[in-house]
Amino acid sequence: MKEMQAQLELLRAQIAECERLQKTAKNQIKRDTFTRLLARYRAIAVELERAIAGMPPARGTLLGRKTKEPRPKEE
Repeated sequence: MKEMQAQLELLRAQIAECERLQKTAKNQIKRDTFTRLLARYRAIAVELERAIAGMPPARGTLLGRKTKEPRPKEE
């Protein structure tokens, strides 16, 4: 799941960069291209967010945090 989170963060950075490029594009063809690219990136981000939300927590964790294993009782 860490890899998926990392990919989502990378995708969000790409979306931000694409938005910046769209706003600064000097002609309509480039603006349209970045608009289409943004739509695809955003759709992928939504899909990835849904996949992450649907994943069960990793073993040995509680809400994504490591938990301590109980110590065996000594007799």
